[in-house]
Amino acid sequence: MSGNHNQSLERALAIVEAAAKAGAHALKIQTYTADTMTIDVDEGAFRIADPGSLWQGKSLHRLYQEAYTPWEWHAPIFARARELGMIAFSTPFDETAVDFLESLGAQCYKIASFENTDLPLVRR
Repeated sequence: MSGNHNQSLERALAIVEAAAKAGAHALKIQTYTADTMTIDVDEGAFRIADPGSLWQGKSLHRLYQEAYTPWEWHAPIFARARELGMIAFSTPFDETAVDFLESLGAQCYKIASFENTDLPLVRR
């Protein structure tokens, strides 16, 4: 799903339903917060300067704030996916996200390529 929910739980649940209707067997979301991904700095390498980018002028922190799936949405998203016969799972970006996903009964996880060398996360 990524950030395609546009910060709307209603849209997120509609995406779950569309995935099920299309025959998907699983639905993956991402579990992070802007603060666990980057620092809140709006300059240098933390600001998107590419004039061809849709996100030009935004900080990475702001971009993550706009794209993340709020943690309080995970339970209804997982529940709706399960009701529709799908496996709901997520990409956790840190150990607190793994703990949270375990509390929701996530059946599996997808480790992001950039995190595949984060051995404490992988071991969890």
